[in-house]
Amino acid sequence: MPRIALLLALALSLVQCTTKETIYQIDHENVVIPDNEPPPYSGVTTLQIRTYVNKIYIDLLGREPLELELDAATTILRDGELKEEVRESVVRNILEEDEYYQRFWEIYSGSVLNGITRQEIADELATLEFVYDLAIQNGDLALAQFLVPEIAKMDDLYNALPDYQSGAIDTRGFLSRMAYNSIYDQINMGSFNFVLACFENFFKRAPTATEEAAGISMVDGFPAQLLFKDGNSKNDFLDIVTQAPEFNQGLVFDIYGQLLARKPTSPEMGLATIDLHTGKDYQDIQVQVAITDEYAGF
Repeated sequence: MPRIALLLALALSLVQCTTKETIYQIDHENVVIPDNEPPPYSGVTTLQIRTYVNKIYIDLLGREPLELELDAATTILRDGELKEEVRESVVRNILEEDEYYQRFWEIYSGSVLNGITRQEIADELATLEFVYDLAIQNGDLALAQFLVPEIAKMDDLYNALPDYQSGAIDTRGFLSRMAYNSIYDQINMGSFNFVLACFENFFKRAPTATEEAAGISMVDGFPAQLLFKDGNSKNDFLDIVTQAPEFNQGLVFDIYGQLLARKPTSPEMGLATIDLHTGKDYQDIQVQVAITDEYAGF
């Protein structure tokens, strides 16, 4: 009897354990957190997706998304199972916003022109035009002639944003205009400082001694060879610098720094610079970075 009782007790214990396990599984399956169901992509939660959308808006537009924008983008990403093409469509929709170009201006104005606003540029342009008109009235043709190209460069700088947004100029043209004006000259006074600033702004490095000497000569109007190209003016210098392969590398450094707060790896740099060289633009590289799991935090 004790042996039979022991066996019965053991059997009962096993049944109870099995029953207990079954109940646990059913309870687990029935626990549902509203709006937080993990999608098929690696169990990413809705909260993680919303955080990703919020990050995109802040980085690309400089603001958090409105609730409607956040909900719409989250729904698209969740329903699309976070596929790369779905992420890309969301990011590209954001890139089409006017605010994106305002943010683009703010980023490069901050790094190249000490944060000057387009309104300040408009005021500077108005001042130059006023002085020009005054010079014409006073018969000071030398001053008027000097101001003509300065006004043109300031006008180009003011229109750099709408021209870039419309596609009239590319990133090279945009940044070239940022450096080819009297404001940039005032920030970086003298040929040496101008050459140094352009290398640091566009190549993310200082010039070599040879590059420095050639750049200064060219900016001062003397014939020189820089990066295997000849020139004899500041405009030539900027054309050479912005057409150099290192200019594309500088853009990649900017994008990775802005979006991932780190430098690109050698493979990332290689692929991105090839893409830029073969026809893709700045925004294409931003998209490539913004759809990665690293950026999304998935």
